[in-house]
Amino acid sequence: MRKGLLPGIVALITCAVCAQDSSQGSPFFTNRATYIYLGGSAVSPDGRNTVSIRLIDENADDFPSEVKILTPNGILRTTIHFGLNAQVLWSGDSRAFAVTGSSEGANGLYHTDVFYIDFGRLRRVPLTLLLERAFGHPVRCDWAESPNVVALKWLDGSKTLLLATQIIDHSNCDSFGTFTGFVLDVGNHRVLKRFNQIEVKHLLGSDQGPWLREADDKCVRNPRSCWVSTNHPELVHKSP
Repeated sequence: MRKGLLPGIVALITCAVCAQDSSQGSPFFTNRATYIYLGGSAVSPDGRNTVSIRLIDENADDFPSEVKILTPNGILRTTIHFGLNAQVLWSGDSRAFAVTGSSEGANGLYHTDVFYIDFGRLRRVPLTLLLERAFGHPVRCDWAESPNVVALKWLDGSKTLLLATQIIDHSNCDSFGTFTGFVLDVGNHRVLKRFNQIEVKHLLGSDQGPWLREADDKCVRNPRSCWVSTNHPELVHKSP
């Protein structure tokens, strides 16, 4: 990372507007989001729009859900297929919100889409595939597995967003539970910056939720210390 880059990002984050409704409690990725699963709702910073969610089919495997937005000009609706544990992160200018939720189970797989409210209509920007490709496959796994993709904080109105890709927290991949941060130009669907876990924690400060706060930093400083032994049979001692 170039010298002087981190302080600039810190300044952007410090100025971002927090849209969380504290009465709903703190979601597990970021304290700036609002947990809307099971009847919650998230009000935009300007108080004009409210997002809620309803599970469409309780028997479906991917938690299909209707996302409803109450606006001054009527109701907008869309659907997602990752409604479990859904949480909403409003942008500071109230023009956009990110929805993060799981399509499989409480541990993951988490996806994120952004929705812009433009002239009384919704415009969706899917982010999961872009972040999965940016993250790649940096560690060894027993079987191929995508990371959780989660929204953490808007940085510049509704233009740029800090997200994390988290290795799902079970003993399939090395360094499970750890994460990498990305700053994304949402409108242009372009990754601007990449941060390691320690840098993201510094950027978020008290805004980090428990799942990020508890991620083990020794896995960043010494990745080998967080290897899953079954992923490295070459290291298993064999008696002569």
